[in-house]
Amino acid sequence: MAKITTISFADDEYERLAKLAKIEGKSFSKFVKDKLKESIQQEMRETLLLERLIRMIENLQNFQTQTACRFNDELLREIYKLLCYTVMHDRAVFDLLFVLPEKRKEYLQRRKELEEKFGLEL
Repeated sequence: MAKITTISFADDEYERLAKLAKIEGKSFSKFVKDKLKESIQQEMRETLLLERLIRMIENLQNFQTQTACRFNDELLREIYKLLCYTVMHDRAVFDLLFVLPEKRKEYLQRRKELEEKFGLEL
C-alpha cells in the first residue's frame, strides 16, 4: 500500500519546481518523487565511497608494515587529498541538495574547482 506525505514549499519555490516538472513532461508529484530518489541514490553512492576510504584508512597499518617509508608518505598524501576532496565535495552537495537548474552550473563549477585543487580526475 502506498503512503502519502505532505511537503510544504514557498510559493516561488513551488512555481519553479512546477515549471521544471512541466519541462520534463511530468506531474509535480512524479517530478518531486524522482528528484528525491535521485538525491538518495547519489547520497548512497557517496556513502559507499566514504566506506571504501574508511576501509583503506583502516588497512593503512598493513600497508605501512609492508612497504617502504617513501611509498607510505606518497600514499598518505593521496589519501589525505581524497579525504579533503570528499569532505569539501559533500559540503558542496549538501549546500545544493535540491540541484535546481540555476544551481547546477554553480555545483559543477565548485566540483571542477575542487578536482583541480586536489589534482583529481574523477
